Amino acid sequence: MNATSPLTSRIEVSRRGFLAGSLALGSLVALAACAPAGGSGGGGGSRYLSLVAEPPSGMTRTFNPFSATSRWVSRNAMYEPLMIPNMVTGATDPWLATDFAWNADATQLTLTLRDGVKWSDGKPFTADDVVTTFDLVKKNEGLFATAGQVRDELVSVTASDSKTVVIAFDRPSATALQAIVSQVIVPTHVWSTVADPTTFDNPDPVATGPFTTVESFSSQVYKVTKNPHYWQKLEVDGLSLRSYSGNDQISAEVLSGKIDWGGLMPDPDKTFVARDPKHNHYWWPRTRTVNLQLNTTLPAFADVRVRKALSLAIDRKRIIDVGYWGKTEPANALSLPPDHFASWIDDSLVSAGKASVSLDQDAAAAALDAAGYKAGSDGVRVGPDGTTMSFQIIVPTGWTDWITAAQIISDDLKKIGVAMELTTLAYDAWATQVYGGEFQAALLGMTASATPYRFYYETMSAHTVQPVGTPSAVNSHRFADAEATALLEKFTTLVEESDQIATMHEIEKRFADVFPVVPLFESPDYGLFTTKRYTGFPDAEHAYAPLSLSLDYSGYLVFPHLKKA
Repeated sequence: MNATSPLTSRIEVSRRGFLAGSLALGSLVALAACAPAGGSGGGGGSRYLSLVAEPPSGMTRTFNPFSATSRWVSRNAMYEPLMIPNMVTGATDPWLATDFAWNADATQLTLTLRDGVKWSDGKPFTADDVVTTFDLVKKNEGLFATAGQVRDELVSVTASDSKTVVIAFDRPSATALQAIVSQVIVPTHVWSTVADPTTFDNPDPVATGPFTTVESFSSQVYKVTKNPHYWQKLEVDGLSLRSYSGNDQISAEVLSGKIDWGGLMPDPDKTFVARDPKHNHYWWPRTRTVNLQLNTTLPAFADVRVRKALSLAIDRKRIIDVGYWGKTEPANALSLPPDHFASWIDDSLVSAGKASVSLDQDAAAAALDAAGYKAGSDGVRVGPDGTTMSFQIIVPTGWTDWITAAQIISDDLKKIGVAMELTTLAYDAWATQVYGGEFQAALLGMTASATPYRFYYETMSAHTVQPVGTPSAVNSHRFADAEATALLEKFTTLVEESDQIATMHEIEKRFADVFPVVPLFESPDYGLFTTKRYTGFPDAEHAYAPLSLSLDYSGYLVFPHLKKA
């Protein structure tokens, strides 16, 4: 199978971002994904590309790609992956590796490496570097590494020659492909002597990426310049990144034209594009969905009839118009964005399920009546077991788009006799409750991936269900379905794309039948840019890569396309 086949992605990427403008930013993901734009880097001048991708607090000189708190450039401009799951095109773009091939039972993966690649110190990139990297990942569980997701499946990683790597697994592992090829690679001649890769700051990186030389660094701003040995042509001479104090400072920078590439500006047509229609642009492709997660350890939410009834009561169009300026679409019954997953979707299932995600409050009320959930004396329904249908939906404080959506859901459900009180929590408290399964209702976004497998695995597989109180970043709603689990296991054994698609259609049908989560709307991947200094950014007409800085590796795909204006 060649490198452009859209196999299953298991790479973890940013789940969502915050709105910018008047909202407080609480994390690096929020700032990178949804702040109005990137920083000027302290007046880097026309030769630097300015962007926002760092947290608001002071920065440390850490370029360790295995550290979750390293600088943004570590995994987005310095240390490159073998291949890049392209969340816009759906392809797996060749990078340090140009091709891959599975054996018949998907227990052995052979990777062919790119010729002519050198490390930034001039030494050649070889298969030994790949072996060293995977050896580090295998031996150090504390490393931030995509390949760590399949650590237990790995048997061996060997170099059959300088440009060929053979990876053996202990089971059929076709779905491990994206975790493997998304792994960034480090040089043997540096990292083989690192005493502890989990704590190594790596202040002076040696890497294969486009920008590897640290020209200057302080806790507030740093600049990195071009790798003299980079294997692609670049017109961008360097990057400039700043740590901002907050959104007011960022807004001033973007409106003054100092930002080249950023994230979200609320109502961008009015606040951003209108100020300079010739140069200011944004693009919000939709590669993920946001869903209403109902904790199925609760008797009412364990009833598929209830989950489907609540879906009928929700006004998705109002959520989109009020919370997203009308710039996205309602989710379909499969909860798959059609622009991103076109080749995987069974259109007949989308058509058949349209009614299940359409507003019909009379039908919602009738469905609850039929399921035995009758109105109480106060108008709130009571279940067959005597439990009142009174719940709490939780959203992190400051996430205004989700707060808006949750409030509309609360209002809509009240009309059919279901009380759903909106409560906002500090992010840490919200995450503890949601990931621990100690909540009643919440909004969650799907993990970005190249195929639907990961979403369905995380929402229906028995292998992802943890006991309440045990933190889990997936299947927060604690739902398992035996038929779906078996189909998902079957999918992992398939290598041919036609077989994968046929099985995926079966999985999609099962999702529509058991309705483990309530699909709400397609979630935009926010991105904006100005062409005053650089052109060539991806947009709807040139959809070659993600524009969102919150999606890992988008920089690698975009940098070679940029030209000086």
